[in-house]
Amino acid sequence: MLILALDASTGVVSVALARVAGGERRVLAEISLDGRGASEGLLPAVHAALGLAGEDLGSVEGIVVGVGPGTFTGIRIAAATARSLSLGSGIPLCANPTLVALAAPALTVSGEVLAVLDARRGEVFAQPFTPEGPSGGIVCTRPGKLRSEGSPLVVGDGAVRYREELSGLGHIPPDGSPLHRVSAVGHILSSSLEPVPPEEVVPIYVREPDAEVRRDLNPWSRP
Repeated sequence: MLILALDASTGVVSVALARVAGGERRVLAEISLDGRGASEGLLPAVHAALGLAGEDLGSVEGIVVGVGPGTFTGIRIAAATARSLSLGSGIPLCANPTLVALAAPALTVSGEVLAVLDARRGEVFAQPFTPEGPSGGIVCTRPGKLRSEGSPLVVGDGAVRYREELSGLGHIPPDGSPLHRVSAVGHILSSSLEPVPPEEVVPIYVREPDAEVRRDLNPWSRP
């Protein structure tokens, strides 16, 4: 089965193509675009990954999309793009949380992982994992208030940005480590590949989108 995975939950647009057979998930191509918005870079990255693997969309048998938490605009664009590709082609669609994908590569080297994404506004999205899956729910909090059990491997752009505040929670890899990056390959590694109706592929926000907060703070936007 040929699987297309896409993610725009962070500042990096990531697309990957993989062949799934039995218990093996073999990555055929991966494209990552840093510094290009999802609206500009996501579809070109999909076409580039397909071309790199020598495949076309008609050969794809499943689409996996990262649904957050993360940057609100990015996850909305990724979800809408995945739904459009699925509806237009009939390809089954799967949704996978961003923090699950972030934790997946780290779980190949550690039995305890704390996945931490920069949530802006001085906060982080975080969730603990073991090889069996999430060992707690998603939290959105200030880095100094985050707690963990044991001594996990702490990964993600939130761990990089708030290294000093989070250093007592566990081991944080060097800033340049690929373990800090949310990738489409992480979605391929971690997704159940269980299809859902396109209308059920919706963003995981955890908290109010920035635009809603700005609207609430603007007295002229109130009825």
